[in-house]
Amino acid sequence: MKILKLILTLLVVLSISIAGCKKSDFVEINTDPNVLYTITPEEHFLGVGIQIHRQDFEQFYDNLRRTMFWMQQSTPLGGNSATSLAEFGNTNYRFGVFYPGVGRIATDVSVLAQRLPEVEKAKRQHVVAMAEVLKIYYGFYVSDINGHLAYSEAFIAPYGGTNTPKWESQQELFGLWDTQLKQLVTTLRTATPNQVSLANFDQYYGGDAMRWAKAANALRQRIAMRLTKRDLAKATAIFRETIADAALLMSTQADSWVYTAHTSFTQGGNWNPDGFRAPKPSVDFMWGSSDPRLNYFYGRNNYSQANINTAITAGILAAGTIEPMRRHIGVPVSPDVSQAAPYPAWFSGRRVNGSLTMDTMSFIQHRLHQPAFAGGDGQSFFPLINYADQLLMRAEMAARGITTENAQNLYNLGVRSSIEFYSQRAGLAKVADYAAVTEAQIISYLEHPLVKWDNVKSANLIASQAFLNFYKQPNEAWALFKRTGMPNKNTVLENEDIVLSGTVYQIPRRAIINIPAPADLNRVNRQSSIDEMMKDPDFGADPSVPFGRIWWDKK
Repeated sequence: MKILKLILTLLVVLSISIAGCKKSDFVEINTDPNVLYTITPEEHFLGVGIQIHRQDFEQFYDNLRRTMFWMQQSTPLGGNSATSLAEFGNTNYRFGVFYPGVGRIATDVSVLAQRLPEVEKAKRQHVVAMAEVLKIYYGFYVSDINGHLAYSEAFIAPYGGTNTPKWESQQELFGLWDTQLKQLVTTLRTATPNQVSLANFDQYYGGDAMRWAKAANALRQRIAMRLTKRDLAKATAIFRETIADAALLMSTQADSWVYTAHTSFTQGGNWNPDGFRAPKPSVDFMWGSSDPRLNYFYGRNNYSQANINTAITAGILAAGTIEPMRRHIGVPVSPDVSQAAPYPAWFSGRRVNGSLTMDTMSFIQHRLHQPAFAGGDGQSFFPLINYADQLLMRAEMAARGITTENAQNLYNLGVRSSIEFYSQRAGLAKVADYAAVTEAQIISYLEHPLVKWDNVKSANLIASQAFLNFYKQPNEAWALFKRTGMPNKNTVLENEDIVLSGTVYQIPRRAIINIPAPADLNRVNRQSSIDEMMKDPDFGADPSVPFGRIWWDKK
C-alpha cells in the first residue's frame, strides 16, 4: 500500500533525523521555522492523524488498564482487585501528545500553507480547515479531562509567538471551538475552485471536504452534549443550529469519522490486548438480548467440542460432555465478588496438557483492538464520531424535548448503525469466529424487550445503547457516565456497583493535574489556571486526586 510506505518512510526519516542530532540541533529543529520545511501542507497533514492515533502507551495505560476497567468494559486477567482499581499513574498521555505534538503539527500545516505563493495558498483552504478541525478535536479531547488549557497562543512560538501562552478556561475554550468549527464548516462546504485534495494523506475521508464539514458539525454536537450539564441554553442553541441543515448531518456509514490504518499500525507489545477479560454486566445484557455485537466485542471461551474431546481423552472431563450453548461468560466487576469462590478457580482454568487449558471466562475480542494479534492481518481502526454516535446524540436531544426530531426513529437508526458499523469493522479487523450481521438479527434485536423503544424509558435505552456503541471509545463511555450517571444497576444494561471491601468504589472523574515544575517556562500561567480551577469546590482541594470535577462535569 502506497500510503503505508509513505507513513513508514516519514517515520524512518524522523527517527534517523532525531538519532543523528545533537541536543542543540534538536532544539533548533523545534524552534527555527526555517529548518522545516520541504514537504507540502498536505504531506504534513498525514502526521496529525499519525500523532493522534499511534499512541501505544495511551492504549496500554489510559484505555486498557484504566478507563475500560472503570467503565466495566473489561477486567484484568484475574478480575478487578484493590490494586487494579487504585492505579492512576502513567495516565493522561493525551496532554503530552498535544504539547507540542498534535497541536504543533496541525499548526504547521497552516504555516506551510501561508508561506506558499498566493495562488498555491488559495488552493489549500480546505486542507488547512481539515487540520484545524483535527486540532480542535484533540484540544477538546485533552480539555475533556484536564479542564483549562493553553490553546489560542500555544504552538506558535517558532513563528514569532510567545513562549508563555495564556491558559484559557474550559468555558472559554468550548465557546471558542464552537465558533471556529462553525466557520470551518462554512469553509469546507463551500465549493472553492482548484482545491488540492489530500487523497491518501487523509486516512479519515480521503480528502472529501463535505464529509469533513459533517464531522466538524458532529463535533459541535459533542461539545454541546457536554454543555448540557453546565449551560443547557447554549447546548440547545448549538444543537438546534447543527440539525437545521440536513446536508451537514451524517447520513450513511461512510460519513463516520474514523481513522483507518494497516495491520502494522498497532503491531507491538504496548498494543497487546491479551490478558483482559469480558465483563459480566455487558456480556449478560448482550447475551440476554441476542445482541449481534457480542462476538465482535468479546470472544467465546475455549470450551469448543474439539477441546472438550481432548479433555475427555485426558480424563479431565466426563465422557459425553458436550459443547455448552453459551460460551460468552463474563467476569463480575466487583472485587468482592470476583475474588471470591468460584471465580479464582475459574481464572486458573483446567489444565489439559502442555498446550491446552480449558478457560471458562471469556476474553475481549483481541483483534478488534490489535488486528495483528496471533498473526492476524486485518485492518486497524479508531472511531472519533461514527454515524451511530450522531444519531444517538440526536435521539437524546429529541427525547428531552430540546429538538423536534423523532426520537424513536433516531434511536432505531442509531442502534442499527452501531451494529452495522461493528459488523463491518470486525470483519475488516478479522476477529475470531467472525460472521457478518444479518438483517433478521437487527430486526429481532430492535424488537427485544430490553432494546425496544419506550417513551417512558427513553433516557435509559439511549444511554445503554450509546454506552455499547462507545466500546472502542472508552473516553466517551466515561464521559457518558459522568454526564448522565448511566448505565447503572437500574438501567436496562445493568452495570454493577463496583464494590471493594464492602464499599462502593467511586469512579475517577478527571485526570491527575500535575503542578508545573520550576523549570517550566510557562509555570506562572499554568499554575494560575490550576488555582482558578481550584476555586470550584467540586474540583477538589488536591489537583493530584482524580475524583474531583472539571468545569463541564457540574455536580
